[in-house]
Amino acid sequence: MWVFYLISLPLTLGLVVFTLRYFAGPEIPRYVLITVGYTWFCSVSVIILAPADIWTTLSLPPNHPENGAISFLWSWSYWSTFLLTWAVVPLIQGFEDAGDFTVSERLKTSVHVNLVFYLVLGFVGLLGLILLIMMHRNCIWQFH
Repeated sequence: MWVFYLISLPLTLGLVVFTLRYFAGPEIPRYVLITVGYTWFCSVSVIILAPADIWTTLSLPPNHPENGAISFLWSWSYWSTFLLTWAVVPLIQGFEDAGDFTVSERLKTSVHVNLVFYLVLGFVGLLGLILLIMMHRNCIWQFH
C-alpha cells in the first residue's frame, strides 16, 4: 500500500500544481493560489483515500476497530473542504471583489456581503421548512 501512496500522493499534488500554473493568471495573489490549490487537493484526495480505506478495511480481521489514520484523513479532508467551501473561499472572493482601498475595509465589505448572503439563505431555508411542515400537517389531516 505504501507504493500506492508513494506514487499517488506526488502525482496528485503535481497535477494540482500543474493545473494551477496552467490556468492562473500572472497577477493572481499568492494566498489565492495557495487556497485554491489546497481546496483542489482536498477535493481530489478522495482518489487517494478511497483505495486506502478499502485496502485497510479488507486487510483487517473481522471485528477489528477501524484504522485511526484513515479515519483522521477522511475527517481532515471533509472538514477542510467544508470550511473552505462555506467560509474561506467566499471570504476571499468577497475580498477580491471589494472596491475599497484599504485591506481592513475590503475585509469588512467581504464579511458584510457574506453575512447578508447567508442570512438571506437561512431565511429562505426557514420559509421552506415552515412550508414543508404546513404541507405535512395538511396531508395528515386529509387522511384522518
